[in-house]
Amino acid sequence: MCAARRISRDRPELLVQRLGPFGRMPRRSVLLVRPEQIHPVVRIAHRQAGLIIPERIILDHELVLVISGRGYWEIDGERRNFAPHDLLFIPPFTPHYFQADPNSAVEHLAVHFDFAEALPMEGPGLDHRRPYRLRFTHGLGIPRQQRLFSGHRIERALTAILNAHATDDVLSAANSSVQLSGVLLSLLVKPDQPRRDEQPGLRNQARVEAVVAHMTAQLAKPISQVALQRVAGLSSSRLQAVFREVTGYPPLDYLRRLRVEAARRLLADQSLSVKEVAAQTGFRDTSHFSKVFRRIDGLSPAHYREALLAGRQEK
Repeated sequence: MCAARRISRDRPELLVQRLGPFGRMPRRSVLLVRPEQIHPVVRIAHRQAGLIIPERIILDHELVLVISGRGYWEIDGERRNFAPHDLLFIPPFTPHYFQADPNSAVEHLAVHFDFAEALPMEGPGLDHRRPYRLRFTHGLGIPRQQRLFSGHRIERALTAILNAHATDDVLSAANSSVQLSGVLLSLLVKPDQPRRDEQPGLRNQARVEAVVAHMTAQLAKPISQVALQRVAGLSSSRLQAVFREVTGYPPLDYLRRLRVEAARRLLADQSLSVKEVAAQTGFRDTSHFSKVFRRIDGLSPAHYREALLAGRQEK
C-alpha cells in the first residue's frame, strides 16, 4: 500500500492519507461521541486549485468546500456530482476519490481534523491508527454532501479557520478549534429530520438563497428592503431575523458586502475608473462608494487599487 504525505504546520511528518488500491478493509472499531465532547483539533487547512485525487483513505476527518468548478466524487461506491458551494464530509478509513471536470476550473478549501484530541487515541502517531469510525449519540450524523451559498456562515467560518491555521500566533490553534466547533455542531442532524420543505431552518435558508440570488442579479441597480421582502415572502422584521440567522448580517449590510466584493474584482481592471466601478456595483456616487468600501475594507477604493497593482508589480 503506497502512502502520500501532506504537510501540517505543527507536525511536518504527519501522514493523513493512504492511496489505493485497497483490498478488503479491516473491520472498523466504533467510537461513541456525545456532542459536548466535540473539541476539534485542526491538523491541516489549505486552499488549492484542482480536485483530482486518486482512490485513497484518510486517517482523520475532512471537510472539503468546493469554491469553484464542477466534477464528481465517489465514496462508499456511490458517485456524486459536486458544484460550487458544495460542502463534502469525508470520514476516516472510507475509500473515495475525486475527479474534476477537465473543462472546469476547480478550486477547493480543505480542513483535516479530529473531533477531539483523544478521539481516537493517537498512540505512536496518526499513521499508526487502526480503522475506526465515530458514531454520534442521539441519532445525530453529518451529511456527506450539502449545498451552501456564497457568504454562508459556514463558508466564512472555514475561511477563518484557514487564515488562523496559516499564522503562528499563540492563539491560532484555539481560534481554529472554536470556529470548527461551531461548524461541526451546526452540521449535526438527525437522519429522520423532516424533508426540506417541512423543516423551518432549511426553508429559511432557501428564502435567503433566493434573496442573495436576486441581489447578485440586480447588483448594479437600486435594491430596496421592500423588494427583498417580496422575494423572501417575509415581513421586514422577519426577513431581518432570518437573514441574520443564516448569514450573520442584516440584508442591506450583506448587499453592501456583495457590492464591495464585486468592486474589488473590477478595481483590478485599470481601464475602469473608480466612478465606473461604483456605477457598475450599484453605488449612487463615488463618495458613497468610497465611504462604504473604506468601512468594510479599511481603505479607499483608490488606495485598494494602488495596493493591488503594487502587489502585482512585486510578483
